[in-house]
Amino acid sequence: MRYLTTDLEKLSYQFMRHQLIIVDNNWIIRSCNNAWRQGLGQTYNFTHLPAFFYSESGTLPYLNLLEAWTSPERDHQSNKTIQRLKNIRTPFDSNHTYDIAIRLPNSKQRWFRIELTPLPTTESPCSSELALIAHTDVTEQKQAEQQLQQALSEVRTLHGLLPICAVCKQIKDEQDTWNSVESYLRKHTHAEFTHDICPDCIRRLYPQYSGILG
Repeated sequence: MRYLTTDLEKLSYQFMRHQLIIVDNNWIIRSCNNAWRQGLGQTYNFTHLPAFFYSESGTLPYLNLLEAWTSPERDHQSNKTIQRLKNIRTPFDSNHTYDIAIRLPNSKQRWFRIELTPLPTTESPCSSELALIAHTDVTEQKQAEQQLQQALSEVRTLHGLLPICAVCKQIKDEQDTWNSVESYLRKHTHAEFTHDICPDCIRRLYPQYSGILG
């Protein structure tokens, strides 16, 4: 079977910035690159893990590794991601991409995008006993998304019919209190006001200055 054979392929694999591993159809890690060794590969000392995390051969399957990384405060999305990974059929026959939150030893949470790609051989081009898994840190992207969601949740919009006085133009609110337009908008939106005077009011109130309006 042909996987990584040439020196160029090996160099590309070892020195890519993404943290890469190769797993077999039992999810045992068979290979990893330098970025993995210097990153997630040295994140934890796994000697403290309970025996049930390990396979019968004493190795630590990748899926069990993810469970250890995300325990005990695993969120709903991470639970779903791990379950979806467990449901992937082997031999591997399709690509998969998921995001998962990992708790680091310093208690900081980092988000990683996991991308699984089967490594087909010339003998079996449609499926494979091995898969390449790339880990990309997307924490900043996730933080930006969360900030955007928070900002959107704070945006208040006006909709429906607004009772407005036909004479003084005050608006009646939900408590049947009449408010000036400025007061009402300030309560129901994040708008701030600066005051100016329109050309029509200048002509009506200050006719002596209307000539400068043209």
